[in-house]
Amino acid sequence: MSFFTQRKLNKLQQAVIEGDLTRLNKPFYKLDQARLIEPSFDYQGTPCNLPELAILAGQANALAHLIQAGCDLSASLAEPLLYQAMRHPQQSLALMTVLLQADIPLNYPEQNPSHALFACFRLCPAKQLMLHLSRLNEYGADLNVRDIEGNTALILALQLDHKPLVQMLINSGAQLPEELPEQLCGEEIIGYAQRLADDLRIRQLMLG
Repeated sequence: MSFFTQRKLNKLQQAVIEGDLTRLNKPFYKLDQARLIEPSFDYQGTPCNLPELAILAGQANALAHLIQAGCDLSASLAEPLLYQAMRHPQQSLALMTVLLQADIPLNYPEQNPSHALFACFRLCPAKQLMLHLSRLNEYGADLNVRDIEGNTALILALQLDHKPLVQMLINSGAQLPEELPEQLCGEEIIGYAQRLADDLRIRQLMLG
C-alpha cells in the first residue's frame, strides 16, 4: 500500500470516528471502493471495514452519510452489520435504524441467531429490548418467524416474564401458539398473554 493511500485511509478513519461529515467525502471518493469494504481500518485494536468502523465508533450519522454516498454494506467481521449495530452499548437503536432504512436483510440463515428478532434478545441491552423489537416490526419483520429451536419472539418474551413486551408483540400481530412450554413459562404470564390475545380478537371482530 502506498504512503498516499494509507494517508487517505487514516484521514477517512479519523473523520468517521469523530463523526465529521464535512471531512468524509474527499477521501471517500478518492479511494478504491473495494478497499473500503476490506478490513483496512482499525478501531481500538479491531480490524474492520468502513461501515463497521462507523458502527464500532457509534457514529450513526456518519454511517448514514456513507450509505448515501454509495458505500457497500458488506461485513468483514464474522457478524452481519445489523448484529454489530445491536452490540453497541449506547447507539444500537440509532445505528440499527440507519441500516434498516437502507433495507439491510433481517434473515441470516447461516448465522446463529438466524434472524434479527432473535439477535435482539441476545445482543440488545435488556432495558431497550422492546424498543429494538418494535423498530424491527416497524420495518417489516415477521414476528411469527421461528428460530432453530422452534421459538418465536413471543415465546421468548413469555420466558422472560416480560409483560409489556408480550403486550406489544401480541398487539403487533404475534400469534400466541396453541401449546406453550409451561415448564419454561409461568402460568400467570401465559394467562396474561391469553387474555391479551382474546381481547385483541374481540376488538378485531367488533371492527369487522
